[in-house]
Amino acid sequence: MRMSADAGGAIRQDRRVVRSRRAIVQAFEQLLAERPLDKITVSAIAQRADVDRKTFYQHYGSISGLLDAIAWDFAARVLDEVERTCAANGRTDAAPEMLRAFFHALAGNLSANMARERGFFEHVPTEVLYERLRAPFERQIVDRGLIAGIIADDIREPALAFVLGGMLALMRDWLEDGDARAIDEVVSLACALTERGLAGIALGDGDEAAGSALMSERSGVS
Repeated sequence: MRMSADAGGAIRQDRRVVRSRRAIVQAFEQLLAERPLDKITVSAIAQRADVDRKTFYQHYGSISGLLDAIAWDFAARVLDEVERTCAANGRTDAAPEMLRAFFHALAGNLSANMARERGFFEHVPTEVLYERLRAPFERQIVDRGLIAGIIADDIREPALAFVLGGMLALMRDWLEDGDARAIDEVVSLACALTERGLAGIALGDGDEAAGSALMSERSGVS
């Protein structure tokens, strides 16, 4: 089967796009391992990636756009793994299993390349890192229906903020301690700290009204 000239050109173009984006992301991660986020410029990224500034702007628009793209891809990798794990275990609708799978996937992806991830934790302000990750995780979790029927819609946002914020704090603490704990210990600690709390507000895992009342009490709503 022969490929048309237009199709062949499109494939070559797609490959160039993939190569350029990969080079830009790798250059950014290398720079982030060396310096704080606010000291990284588009010019420095382009020079390290061996592309021109125009190419960078075509793909990402800004460093903020680059961060958003990296966060979206990271969330997708984590949640793909969560779905595979839950499907393999035959449990896709139970809060404890879903939470444990999420923590394992999140910790595993964060610890897969510590030299790279350390740059994000050390050189990106905590509030920036959290905000960049929160939006794509929340959007993709909802779009995939991962917590449908588990966590009520009206408390979904604070529940996800609690889980994601807590895990990021534990991972930062783990890195600052020089990886003294095994990653499995960190996951177990995260599960122990959050499973009981979320179980109290999970649909079907106790008194829903009591769970909602507890959330209202904690947020100062009467």
